[in-house]
Amino acid sequence: MRRLYALCLVLALLAVGQTAVGEMPGGPPPVADAAPGPQGLETVRVGIISNATDATFFWAQERGYLREVGLDMETTPFNSANFMVAPLGADQLDVGGGAPGPGLFNAILRGVNLRIVADRARAVPGTRFNCLMVRRGLMDSGAVRSFADLRGRVVAENAPAVITTYALERQLQQVGLGLQDVSMPTMSFPDILTGFANDAVDAAFEVEPFITIGEQRGVAQCWQPTSDLEPNFQIAVLLYGPSFAEQRSDSARRFTLANLRAMREYYRAFFGDGQGRPEMLQMIANITNMRDMSLLERIAPSWMDPNGSVNVESLRAVEQWYRGRGEVTGQLDFNRVIDMSFVNAAVEQLGPYPAQ
Repeated sequence: MRRLYALCLVLALLAVGQTAVGEMPGGPPPVADAAPGPQGLETVRVGIISNATDATFFWAQERGYLREVGLDMETTPFNSANFMVAPLGADQLDVGGGAPGPGLFNAILRGVNLRIVADRARAVPGTRFNCLMVRRGLMDSGAVRSFADLRGRVVAENAPAVITTYALERQLQQVGLGLQDVSMPTMSFPDILTGFANDAVDAAFEVEPFITIGEQRGVAQCWQPTSDLEPNFQIAVLLYGPSFAEQRSDSARRFTLANLRAMREYYRAFFGDGQGRPEMLQMIANITNMRDMSLLERIAPSWMDPNGSVNVESLRAVEQWYRGRGEVTGQLDFNRVIDMSFVNAAVEQLGPYPAQ
């Protein structure tokens, strides 16, 4: 049980790309230099965080989509997407992904020419992979009915000023409050559930599988899905290193094509007609090492655009928020940072995904 608990934490911390930036013992793992793949295939070095969104990478490999375009994949696990930034900039890693947070923004401002190339996780209306939960007793008693009722209460964060704190502050401001009107301790997602159970936490943004676990235990309830508070909120993005995007642009286009095919099958499995869902769930179980298939069946999946587009306005708003807090050192030129040419080429070849 303790092993499952720890592995669930890895899944939840990084699935939406908004994890705390913690120090990993010895620093980030070494990243191998590029090497030829099997049978002459070109190797693409991919940073993974062992979460559900990594499924598209492994699906593209196992279904042969990468091989069809002459590529193979070599993966390096990271505790946090933030640790991918340096090796991406140093041409030790080709592909990564994570939160549009201050670590990424400041690296780009320092001259690390990373490219945001595709969607990785977004809070679209109707989804609840990420949700503001409230302690069950407060919900049942009616003590919390609006954001005004959070005044003076304990609203926990999994890391200081994660991107969901942006959504919280905007809602508090609409009722004349601010972050200074709530207490915001930092604790892990599992510890937040314990805080709910012990009446030590009143509200907190949680992610799956902890939303489902919390409701199953009866300690908290999903009150306001992030997708309702900030529709189409860009939670995580796909990143390419500068050398991969520039010197190996043809390889980058081919990788994008294979990955977009996998993204579309992920989308179909969880948001379409369900084809391939059992196989995709098994893939996620293998990646995350979560063996409780009944839990995986119940959790709400993260959403990714089957056409790969990103919500640029969401990225601009979050960057401006971090800049206002003094956590980003300058204004980012998103016209330079966002490069949709790879996804556009893939969509042109595959055709637009049918409107749902």
